[in-house]
Amino acid sequence: MKITFNRIFLMRLIAIVVVLLFAMVLFFIGKQHTVLLDNKTITVNGEEIKALKMVEVQVNKLEALEFVPRDRDKVEVTRQKHTITISYTDENWEEISITRKFTLPLMEEMVIISIPTLAANPDAPQSVWLEKYELPTYAVQAAPEDEVVVTDDLAGLISL
Repeated sequence: MKITFNRIFLMRLIAIVVVLLFAMVLFFIGKQHTVLLDNKTITVNGEEIKALKMVEVQVNKLEALEFVPRDRDKVEVTRQKHTITISYTDENWEEISITRKFTLPLMEEMVIISIPTLAANPDAPQSVWLEKYELPTYAVQAAPEDEVVVTDDLAGLISL
Protein backbone atom coordinates (compact mmCIF):
# COMPACT_ATOMS: atom_id res chain seq x y z
CA MET A 1 0.00 0.00 0.00
CA LYS A 2 1.40 3.33 -1.04
CA ILE A 3 0.75 6.45 1.07
CA THR A 4 0.12 9.56 -0.94
CA PHE A 5 0.53 12.95 0.66
CA ASN A 6 -2.38 14.81 -0.84
CA ARG A 7 -4.68 17.45 0.65
CA ILE A 8 -7.16 14.95 2.18
CA PHE A 9 -4.37 13.03 3.92
CA LEU A 10 -2.93 16.23 5.40
CA MET A 11 -6.35 17.42 6.60
CA ARG A 12 -6.99 14.08 8.31
CA LEU A 13 -3.54 14.13 9.91
CA ILE A 14 -4.08 17.68 11.20
CA ALA A 15 -7.52 16.71 12.57
CA ILE A 16 -6.04 13.73 14.44
CA VAL A 17 -3.26 15.87 15.93
CA VAL A 18 -5.74 18.57 17.01
CA VAL A 19 -8.00 15.99 18.69
CA LEU A 20 -5.04 14.42 20.53
CA LEU A 21 -3.77 17.83 21.73
CA PHE A 22 -7.28 18.77 22.86
CA ALA A 23 -7.58 15.47 24.78
CA MET A 24 -4.24 16.11 26.51
CA VAL A 25 -5.28 19.62 27.54
CA LEU A 26 -8.59 18.35 28.90
CA PHE A 27 -6.81 15.62 30.87
CA PHE A 28 -4.53 18.11 32.62
CA ILE A 29 -7.30 20.65 33.24
CA GLY A 30 -10.01 18.20 34.29
CA LYS A 31 -7.96 15.94 36.60
CA GLN A 32 -9.68 16.02 40.00
CA HIS A 33 -7.79 15.74 43.29
CA THR A 34 -8.99 15.43 46.87
CA VAL A 35 -7.03 17.60 49.31
CA LEU A 36 -7.33 16.64 52.98
CA LEU A 37 -6.71 19.54 55.37
CA ASP A 38 -5.45 18.28 58.73
CA ASN A 39 -5.13 20.24 61.99
CA LYS A 40 -3.56 17.64 64.28
CA THR A 41 -0.46 17.72 66.47
CA ILE A 42 2.39 16.21 64.49
CA THR A 43 6.04 15.31 65.07
CA VAL A 44 8.50 16.41 62.37
CA ASN A 45 12.19 15.51 62.74
CA GLY A 46 11.73 14.87 66.46
CA GLU A 47 10.04 18.25 67.03
CA GLU A 48 6.39 18.29 68.09
CA ILE A 49 4.24 20.88 66.34
CA LYS A 50 0.98 21.59 68.19
CA ALA A 51 -2.35 21.91 66.42
CA LEU A 52 -3.70 25.44 66.06
CA LYS A 53 -6.53 26.43 68.43
CA MET A 54 -8.75 28.01 65.79
CA VAL A 55 -7.75 28.37 62.16
CA GLU A 56 -9.51 29.34 58.95
CA VAL A 57 -8.29 27.73 55.73
CA GLN A 58 -9.24 28.63 52.18
CA VAL A 59 -8.09 26.72 49.09
CA ASN A 60 -8.28 28.73 45.86
CA LYS A 61 -11.54 30.67 45.88
CA LEU A 62 -13.56 27.93 47.56
CA GLU A 63 -15.47 28.51 50.78
CA ALA A 64 -13.23 29.01 53.84
CA LEU A 65 -13.25 26.17 56.39
CA GLU A 66 -12.74 26.56 60.15
CA PHE A 67 -10.68 24.03 62.08
CA VAL A 68 -10.14 23.29 65.75
CA PRO A 69 -7.49 20.87 67.11
CA ARG A 70 -7.81 17.26 65.87
CA ASP A 71 -10.05 18.33 63.00
CA ARG A 72 -9.84 17.21 59.36
CA ASP A 73 -11.84 18.15 56.29
CA LYS A 74 -11.50 17.82 52.55
CA VAL A 75 -11.81 19.93 49.43
CA GLU A 76 -12.04 18.64 45.89
CA VAL A 77 -10.10 20.61 43.30
CA THR A 78 -9.25 20.31 39.63
CA ARG A 79 -5.98 21.20 37.92
CA GLN A 80 -2.56 21.00 39.54
CA LYS A 81 -1.67 24.51 40.73
CA HIS A 82 -3.51 25.88 43.76
CA THR A 83 -3.32 28.54 46.46
CA ILE A 84 -3.91 27.95 50.17
CA THR A 85 -4.57 30.75 52.67
CA ILE A 86 -4.34 30.09 56.42
CA SER A 87 -5.61 32.71 58.89
CA TYR A 88 -5.29 32.35 62.65
CA THR A 89 -4.68 34.33 65.84
CA ASP A 90 -1.46 33.58 67.72
CA GLU A 91 -0.90 33.62 71.49
CA ASN A 92 -0.25 37.42 71.38
CA TRP A 93 -3.66 38.01 69.77
CA GLU A 94 -2.13 39.03 66.47
CA GLU A 95 -3.93 38.03 63.30
CA ILE A 96 -1.60 36.02 61.05
CA SER A 97 -2.38 35.18 57.44
CA ILE A 98 -0.20 32.87 55.34
CA THR A 99 -0.69 32.37 51.61
CA ARG A 100 1.22 29.69 49.71
CA LYS A 101 1.01 28.32 46.20
CA PHE A 102 1.42 24.59 45.73
CA THR A 103 1.40 22.07 42.92
CA LEU A 104 -0.23 18.67 43.23
CA PRO A 105 1.39 15.61 41.65
CA LEU A 106 -0.49 14.72 38.47
CA MET A 107 -1.43 11.12 39.19
CA GLU A 108 -2.15 11.51 42.92
CA GLU A 109 -5.83 11.11 43.73
CA MET A 110 -5.58 12.26 47.35
CA VAL A 111 -3.05 14.34 49.26
CA ILE A 112 -2.94 15.62 52.84
CA ILE A 113 -1.82 19.06 54.00
CA SER A 114 -0.67 19.48 57.59
CA ILE A 115 -1.90 22.92 58.65
CA PRO A 116 0.27 23.19 61.83
CA THR A 117 3.41 22.29 59.88
CA LEU A 118 2.67 24.90 57.23
CA ALA A 119 1.88 27.54 59.86
CA ALA A 120 5.05 26.75 61.86
CA ASN A 121 7.33 27.17 58.86
CA PRO A 122 5.62 28.91 55.92
CA ASP A 123 8.85 29.07 53.90
CA ALA A 124 9.49 25.30 54.12
CA PRO A 125 9.42 23.33 50.89
CA GLN A 126 6.14 21.82 49.85
CA SER A 127 7.31 18.28 50.66
CA VAL A 128 7.38 19.12 54.39
CA TRP A 129 3.68 19.96 54.76
CA LEU A 130 2.09 18.20 51.74
CA GLU A 131 2.26 14.43 51.33
CA LYS A 132 0.48 11.61 49.57
CA TYR A 133 -2.41 10.18 51.58
CA GLU A 134 -2.33 6.43 51.99
CA LEU A 135 -5.36 4.57 53.28
CA PRO A 136 -4.78 2.97 56.68
CA THR A 137 -4.15 -0.75 56.65
CA TYR A 138 -5.96 -2.68 59.30
CA ALA A 139 -4.57 -5.83 60.85
CA VAL A 140 -6.57 -8.80 59.64
CA GLN A 141 -6.26 -11.89 61.76
CA ALA A 142 -6.28 -15.18 59.87
CA ALA A 143 -8.63 -17.94 60.93
CA PRO A 144 -7.01 -20.75 62.95
CA GLU A 145 -5.96 -23.80 60.92
CA ASP A 146 -7.84 -26.34 63.07
CA GLU A 147 -11.21 -24.61 62.84
CA VAL A 148 -13.82 -26.66 60.95
CA VAL A 149 -15.67 -24.62 58.38
CA VAL A 150 -19.22 -25.87 57.76
CA THR A 151 -20.30 -25.24 54.20
CA ASP A 152 -23.61 -27.08 54.35
CA ASP A 153 -26.21 -26.63 57.11
CA LEU A 154 -27.30 -30.27 56.95
CA ALA A 155 -23.79 -31.74 56.90
CA GLY A 156 -23.70 -32.10 60.70
CA LEU A 157 -27.07 -33.89 60.85
CA ILE A 158 -26.31 -36.68 58.39
CA SER A 159 -23.89 -39.35 59.53
CA LEU A 160 -23.05 -42.49 57.62
